[in-house]
Amino acid sequence: MKKIVCMGSVNMDLVMFAESIPIPGQTLVTDNFQTFPGGKGGNQAVAASKLGADVTYFTKLGTDSFSEELTAVMSSSGVNMDRNIQLKGGTAGIAMIMVDKNGQNSILFTPGANAQLTPQDVLSNKEVFEECDILLITLEINVDTAYEAIKLAKSLGKTVVLDPAPVPQKPIPKEIARSVDFVKPNETEAKSITNIDVVDYESGELALKALVDYGFASPMISMGKMGVLTIDQNVVKRLPVVDLKPVDTTAAGDVFLGGFVAALSKGWAFLDAIEFAQTAAAISVTRKGAQSSIPNLDEVNQLYKKSKK
Repeated sequence: MKKIVCMGSVNMDLVMFAESIPIPGQTLVTDNFQTFPGGKGGNQAVAASKLGADVTYFTKLGTDSFSEELTAVMSSSGVNMDRNIQLKGGTAGIAMIMVDKNGQNSILFTPGANAQLTPQDVLSNKEVFEECDILLITLEINVDTAYEAIKLAKSLGKTVVLDPAPVPQKPIPKEIARSVDFVKPNETEAKSITNIDVVDYESGELALKALVDYGFASPMISMGKMGVLTIDQNVVKRLPVVDLKPVDTTAAGDVFLGGFVAALSKGWAFLDAIEFAQTAAAISVTRKGAQSSIPNLDEVNQLYKKSKK
């Protein structure tokens, strides 16, 4: 089995569930408040580990109680946290999340120590990348640091999987796009990169082709209830969603990518890896929280086999 290194944000999610998400100037009252370990990178790493992959995490954490808790929780999920850099006096990232009755969410995020991971930190820890086979990375850290990691991984012959969220204000360099083996934007992120408003399959196909023209070899666009659009051997493929009733969609994209790289690490074919990832994501949206919503391998295997019949 191939080894995975994950990079991105690790933070504590402070979540309120309510009938609706307040509009500007509005105050709503709810007594439904919970805390969950989160961060896109952390969620993806835990998902990949729980789905059977060998995962190491590389980031910078603080010395506060949230950082300690996040390290302990991710370690208990099987993620190797020994490679992380500790920033004395630093804090973990924090995400303030509001979730409405339909499972839709609104998020305000501060990265904490995650933002202090530098390109030099990447270069000074080259062995982290030498020891892995797959890099899964999100842009929820300093983009120059992410780009340095992508370039280093590619120079070492590694497979690079990019979550382009949040899409940087400046265009992603085409050198970086050409260094990415797989990229998975959602509809909004695809629009930010391509300037194509993705609202249906037809516009999604246009965005896919624009991503390929930009330099991304194997783009996947996640389109919510419409499933995933991708290109395999120059043919556009529509992979329908596994239809389960959503409760909280916060970590769906992260669970998808964790499942996708877990399947890749076991030698699964591209389209099969997507379907496995969709199955994992479908289960996760039926549960509250980010890392707490991630299913285990047996659950995903059972539903995946059932969906293939």
